[in-house]
Amino acid sequence: MISKAQVKFIRLLHQKKYRSSHLLFIAEGSKIAVDIIDSRLKVHKIYATAAWLIENKDILENHPDIEANEVSADEMEKISALDTPQDVLLVIGIPESNTISIDDKAKIILVADSIRDPGNLGTIVRICDWYGIKQLFCSEDCAEIYNPKTVRATMGSIGRVEVFYTDIKEMIHAQKGRKRYAATLNGNINVHKLNNGEPVLLIIGNEAHGVSEEIISLCDDTIMIPRIGKAESLNASIATAVLVDNLVRINESNGVQP
Repeated sequence: MISKAQVKFIRLLHQKKYRSSHLLFIAEGSKIAVDIIDSRLKVHKIYATAAWLIENKDILENHPDIEANEVSADEMEKISALDTPQDVLLVIGIPESNTISIDDKAKIILVADSIRDPGNLGTIVRICDWYGIKQLFCSEDCAEIYNPKTVRATMGSIGRVEVFYTDIKEMIHAQKGRKRYAATLNGNINVHKLNNGEPVLLIIGNEAHGVSEEIISLCDDTIMIPRIGKAESLNASIATAVLVDNLVRINESNGVQP
């Protein structure tokens, strides 16, 4: 059973201003919930159907500090941000301290410049997680990482990848110790022909306009994925996956980790 006050409060968390003021966000779905419960993030409350609570009894017993509340399908529909509600919803704390600390030992630093689509940003976080990249740096006008759509697109990777919002111009300027590449449609460098495995800062640009000219001017060069067919462009997250995969392959061939 869930009270009207709880329903109202959770629904407020569908909106960015309330997520920011309460330092809380929501995540929905069993796979995401299980991953986040066992992650670095602090889960405040679980709202789930009886079937989910029974199925995940062992996980809950390992986290006795998390309050678990049984709700009906009708109650889940009232608090869900989805058109088709899932069987579990988490209320999670937004880390209060998000001090930027760049891992200078990382072979690949990934930067998002004005990625506006929540699905794209969430998928990029998931790509980072797949390739072992622990940090993602976003310009301040990127989509919000705690937007329910973004969280869902990460499929739980939000608990393993730190996402920072910052003035990326200053950050890029400071990273002179590594090759700084802006991904563009007609870049000077073909990613397939890179082979030296040096530390890289890779910038992925806005879905419609790409990396801004101001950001490109701060980079050492532009990089591209060679086009063989007739497609006009690639989705930002797909381009990220292709570029990162090639960079990781180069690193592995040189005996280093991402």
